[in-house]
Amino acid sequence: MKEQVLRSLERRFKFFFILIILVFAVLLARLWYLQIVHGEKHYAESLGNFGRQIRIAAPRGNIYDRHGELLVSNRFSHAVSVVPNDLLKNPEALAFLSNLLEIPAEELTGRFEKLRSSEREQYVPVKHDVSPEVIGRVLEARLDFPGVTVEKYPVRSYPLGEVAAHLFGHIGEINQEELAKMRGLGYRLGDLIGKMGLEKTYETYLRGTDGFRILQVDSVGQHLQVLEEIGFAPGQNLRLTLDLELQLEAEKALSEHLVWLRENTEYTSARSGVVLAMDPRSGAILAMVSYPRFDPNIFVGVTDQEVLAGLFQDPLRPFTNRVTREGYMPGSTFKPVTVIAALEEGVTGPNQNFICTGMDRVHGTLFKCWKQEGHGVLNLVEGLAYSCNMVLAELSREVGPEGIAKYARLLGFGSSTGLELHPLEIGGLVGDPDYKRKTRDPRWYPIETVHLSVGQGFIQVTPLQLAQAFMVIANGGKHYRPWVVQRIETVDGRVVKEFSPEVTREIHLKPSTLELVREGLEKAVSMGTARGAFWGFPLDRFPVAGKTGTAQIHGKEDFAFFASYAPADQPELVILVAVEEGGSGSLGAAPVARRLYEAYFGLKRRAAPKRELLTDEAPVEKAPEEKKAPVEKKVPVEKTPVEKKAPVDEAPVEKTPGEEVPVNESSAEETPVNESPVGEAPVEETPAE
Repeated sequence: MKEQVLRSLERRFKFFFILIILVFAVLLARLWYLQIVHGEKHYAESLGNFGRQIRIAAPRGNIYDRHGELLVSNRFSHAVSVVPNDLLKNPEALAFLSNLLEIPAEELTGRFEKLRSSEREQYVPVKHDVSPEVIGRVLEARLDFPGVTVEKYPVRSYPLGEVAAHLFGHIGEINQEELAKMRGLGYRLGDLIGKMGLEKTYETYLRGTDGFRILQVDSVGQHLQVLEEIGFAPGQNLRLTLDLELQLEAEKALSEHLVWLRENTEYTSARSGVVLAMDPRSGAILAMVSYPRFDPNIFVGVTDQEVLAGLFQDPLRPFTNRVTREGYMPGSTFKPVTVIAALEEGVTGPNQNFICTGMDRVHGTLFKCWKQEGHGVLNLVEGLAYSCNMVLAELSREVGPEGIAKYARLLGFGSSTGLELHPLEIGGLVGDPDYKRKTRDPRWYPIETVHLSVGQGFIQVTPLQLAQAFMVIANGGKHYRPWVVQRIETVDGRVVKEFSPEVTREIHLKPSTLELVREGLEKAVSMGTARGAFWGFPLDRFPVAGKTGTAQIHGKEDFAFFASYAPADQPELVILVAVEEGGSGSLGAAPVARRLYEAYFGLKRRAAPKRELLTDEAPVEKAPEEKKAPVEKKVPVEKTPVEKKAPVDEAPVEKTPGEEVPVNESSAEETPVNESPVGEAPVEETPAE
């Protein structure tokens, strides 16, 4: 009997023991399910019932010029932030917010549904830089809609407006594609990030580290108290190589000259251009202008969609940085490349004479000099100074297209310069028979070689590449990587990262080659094609070396270029100016460069320009009447007499004749006469495509 009772108790004990084990197993499984499988979800829900987090946005780093002048900063405004789950559960609150912020409810819902569950229980900014009226209405409605609040928020400020807009760039709200790539870096919906320019290139340094505030809330989401707060760390500052004073002068000079061209010349479509100033001793960018411009402040806060749409639809493409993203045929600014190729290959020398009759001896009227009656007899330096197409044609036949392309690439054309700026620069094009055979046509025609020699045809360069090529000529062969950021600093001035000049490669040209090319470029300004633009400039104190260029584009007016450096004997500044549909290089581009040199060297600003002083010669009516020089006799160009008034010129480099110029005006293809009997050496050629 006793044994039966014990066995019964043992069975019951085993039963209850197993039952207890099963209960604990179920409890543990449920605990694992709640904490591991759905832990994040329930943690977020618990936070929603007790505490909510508001991020304290860190202000972005400031941007300064080389002298410490403030260029880009921040200002504090207000942003509307919401708890997504509160709005998704409250259609009335969603409708109120949609109407107040003028954001479609479907767009708000779509944004919230793409968030992770934990993010939906925290405050997320939905609109920045809101008006005082919006702030007031949100605060009034906060009791009815506790998931909506207004918080202080730093927003970007561009106090200079459109100045250097393509360099600085702009910010904008992060999109879904960017968020997917950057979520691991701490970004979230509603964050503002750099979209282009320095803002995007140095985003990781500029953005800073956000702080946060934990708020205790009651069951309906009303704030009770602050439980915890951690402050933000502001973004790091950029100190640039840019010179604000020179930048402002470049912006003003270009914009004013574009207006002058439209109002005083036949070039009424001159509305776009580029100015670039660099230090040839380091590659540092001192000024960068791409025109037309835009105001990056339009992307801060509430964006005027009508204004934005107008900018995006503008055929002049104001958001394109023409310095790095536009490819041009460089016209005669490319001629030094052909001269360098010929000298380095030993096919010409300083004592060789050339005869220019106004048209090519091989191609005849298919390839003319800009000067209809010809330059007569001249040497290599004079050919470069007076931009004689026939000299370049003769050299091109000796060097060949492969030789021209070889030295163009050595000088940096056809590949990026290495500038760190978003969007990245284009590489351009240096065409030769091999390129044409692979992409277009197996045949390379002899006339295409002479076109290439004068910067037309299969050649596309960016203004940055052209400036770099002239830097190489100025400094004796060093390719510097262009740079615009000197150093990155913390708010208290501690240097985080410092940049210095970097020579990416060095080309070794013969000293005689550099000497001859530099002499030709200096004479182009003192007595050649750019003489009119520098009339009255103190070249004895600040000698300038440069090359004008004019490229014809089918269906458009001529594009004007001027590439230069100064002082010619000890270069410390390279200036490149390009004006789309601005006419000849001397008329459309060189005057802008002159203003920058005057600003840089501290010279007194001259009076407003007159057209006759922006062309190749002082007023025609003051020039002595002279006879035309015979071409069969070698006479230095600077001593060759010519007629007082030339016939109306047809000046094509290629197949299209240059436009007519009234004889009572000083042509853009003439040179001052009171210092040299060569009365009408041109400021520039008018090539045809």
